Amino acid sequence: MIIIRELLDKDMLQAIQLKALCWPEELAGMSEHKLDIDKEYSFWINWMHSGIENNDVRTLLGAFENDKMLGVAFASFSEKEDSQCGIELNGLWVYPEMRGRGISLMLMSKLLNYYENLGLKEIVIYNYHHSSSNSFYRKFGARVFKTEFQMDSKIPTDVFKCNIVSMKEYINRSLSKYCW
Repeated sequence: MIIIRELLDKDMLQAIQLKALCWPEELAGMSEHKLDIDKEYSFWINWMHSGIENNDVRTLLGAFENDKMLGVAFASFSEKEDSQCGIELNGLWVYPEMRGRGISLMLMSKLLNYYENLGLKEIVIYNYHHSSSNSFYRKFGARVFKTEFQMDSKIPTDVFKCNIVSMKEYINRSLSKYCW
């Protein structure tokens, strides 16, 4: 049985290693940049614990089966220039061999439910333009509302936005296909 729960400090190194594993695919060949695991770990563990002092609600979730991590999702309040009443998906990574089981959908559903219960209305997603996961967000109703250039202005990044209720409806329909 797949369990979705908040990540603990002890889970964070594996979560960052998963991010690093998925990083080349996320960049879609647009950069040879490699992630420094120690720097990423330090950044995200600090980010995890600094939400309150930054007037933010940060959520870090993991999908687990028999205590084995399958995937993770990170979210927080969005920047005001992106959405006055929204969240930002800061990361969504699933082990390649675990894909196709609805894990991303379960993680997204839990995040969206949590933030909707706080009264938030939209989700904002920054995703590299050439990343294959862009089709995932489009499938669930997200639309590009601007494009930015990241990583020293070299890599085009699509910025998606979607109504939380609409995305939840798309995701819940897709989740109904999976039997656990």
